[in-house]
Amino acid sequence: MPENNLSAKAYKILEELIVTLKLEPGKIYSEKELMSLSNISRTPLREALLKLANETLINIIPRRGIQISDINMTNQLAILETRRVLDRLLISRATKYSTSFDKNKIFEFKKHMEIAAKNQDVNEYLRVDKLLDQTIFDSARNSYAANATAPLHVRSRRFWYYFKGVEDLESASQMHIRLIDAILESNEQEACDVSDMIINKLVDVVKTHINL
Repeated sequence: MPENNLSAKAYKILEELIVTLKLEPGKIYSEKELMSLSNISRTPLREALLKLANETLINIIPRRGIQISDINMTNQLAILETRRVLDRLLISRATKYSTSFDKNKIFEFKKHMEIAAKNQDVNEYLRVDKLLDQTIFDSARNSYAANATAPLHVRSRRFWYYFKGVEDLESASQMHIRLIDAILESNEQEACDVSDMIINKLVDVVKTHINL
């Protein structure tokens, strides 16, 4: 496998380990430990770690190791504030520029998301959510906005996994299905309104835990 593909594979594996909390927030890991967990050799692993560090998902500490970013409530609110703007931009563009091929993929994710929510399978739900996000980003035809918001979505998925799990999975699914339907119908206003609803829901969850 070419080195760049190995790097992408390492990134995908590490991202999933971060989201699903198998790499614990705030904990420091050695490079050797991460090589063992990801089953990836040193060079592509380091390339993936540099990307994760640039996205502030990890902190590389010289002579100590790799620290996984902590879950900070204040930071989470700032993330959602930024996501609100970028998500609206990307979703607005997706309603205008998505092709038939894009919409077919989005429709397939709708079915998988419904099944995952019904089965209370949070791992599968978040996996489909990521694929849905990527397809919406691609269909928006704005790589700058997509690259800026992608790591914010990673943090949001991890936050949901940590604090909510299967709780409220059904209501989250219903909002995403409304979003999907709006994109499939090229209904820009509805899609943007639902996007705001999703962010509002996440903000409420963060504020609830701040006040505990």
